[in-house]
Amino acid sequence: MSGKTTTFIKENLQFFYSLILILLIPVAIIANTLWDIKKSQGNMELELQKKAELVTMVFASTISDSLDNNALLQSKINEVTGSSKEIKEITILEPQDEGFIVVASSEANNLGVIYKSLQNTSAWVEDKTIPTLVSDASQNPPERYWVIISPLKNTNLEEKALIDLKISLAEIDAATRAAAKQTLIVLTITVFAVLLLLINHFRFFEYAVLFKRLKEVDKMKDDFISIASHELKTPMAAIKGYMGMLFEGVAGKFDAKAKDHLNRVMGNVRRLDVLVNELLDVSRLEQERIQFDMQAMDIAKIITEVTNELTVQAEEKKLSVEYQPLPPPHPLIFADPDRIAQILDNVIGNALKYTFRGGVVIYHRIEGNYLKTTVKDTGVGISLQDQKHLFERFHRIRTEKTMDIPGTGLGLWIARELVLRMNGKIYATSQENVGSEFTIAFPIIRETKK
Repeated sequence: MSGKTTTFIKENLQFFYSLILILLIPVAIIANTLWDIKKSQGNMELELQKKAELVTMVFASTISDSLDNNALLQSKINEVTGSSKEIKEITILEPQDEGFIVVASSEANNLGVIYKSLQNTSAWVEDKTIPTLVSDASQNPPERYWVIISPLKNTNLEEKALIDLKISLAEIDAATRAAAKQTLIVLTITVFAVLLLLINHFRFFEYAVLFKRLKEVDKMKDDFISIASHELKTPMAAIKGYMGMLFEGVAGKFDAKAKDHLNRVMGNVRRLDVLVNELLDVSRLEQERIQFDMQAMDIAKIITEVTNELTVQAEEKKLSVEYQPLPPPHPLIFADPDRIAQILDNVIGNALKYTFRGGVVIYHRIEGNYLKTTVKDTGVGISLQDQKHLFERFHRIRTEKTMDIPGTGLGLWIARELVLRMNGKIYATSQENVGSEFTIAFPIIRETKK
């Protein structure tokens, strides 16, 4: 077997397994059903044989004292055959010359006929009962009989004659055919249902193969994003370093127009740096590689630091940023300070990005055992349809007011994932042209000392 053939079989092992199932299971069901029918029929034939032998023995015992009276024998034969439809023929034969002559029979035409039969001779000589299953092909359908040949003895236990008893299997065969017909109908329905299930299984197998390939492609995508993001970090750091040196005057002084160009370049470098960092975070979150330094912390300190850093961005748009901390003692939450800072930077930065007048207010409230931090803006707001997809990856609000706002649509997804992995909650409420409120909730562990 060539290497290519072996590889093909290994890669498509599940396909061949499904194909074998599709062929093997219906065949096994059919074979088992036919075997059961045949076995049942054989059991019934055996039971009828025993019944025939019992009838023969009982009848023989009733005529043991009448073997010398042919007329009385004929009367008893007529009586027995008339009371049972299964008994088709009873014949009494006595030995004569080299054969056996019929002295009484349910068939009048047989009287006086001499039969020379090896079975008759064997039964007489060996003094035993011989059962034989025969079929009458002249009937349609063919009728089968159990023929029982047994010696008849008088009251002195002397062999005087033979009894030839023929019992019909017509009723059993008719019942067997009816049962077989019903069984085959059920079998056909069962096989059809099994085939449908197996075909459906085969479809699921195709979906499984497709899903596996999609997972492989998804992993390749994640690996590419991770590698590409890491590779971009080095040149980005170099660009920012050189840009910093230029702003410090290492390469000499620049006129106002050159500085304006450099500021634009630096702005785009920062945007690219944010994008690279977001892609790295997405990769780490999806691959479960992100780590958390969980500790008891005061979120008020982090909010103060983040709002101070975003003040410049707010002032450029002539927006206000107001933080309303709770009066001390401040409640503590159990979280990673750096990740909390990242979450707040994304949420507050997002609020500033989509607000054109007014400003952003950050405040707290305590509900039950939760500290809830709300970021409220006076921005463009979010429609009910967009609110359903707000925290999805790469989802961005597309309206006339927001189409020129830069962004990747990853910030809120990253914020939600970080919040959830630190056992917190995040949700939003919004009204178009009024503003939005983003709320982050964490369990309170204790309050700080005054």
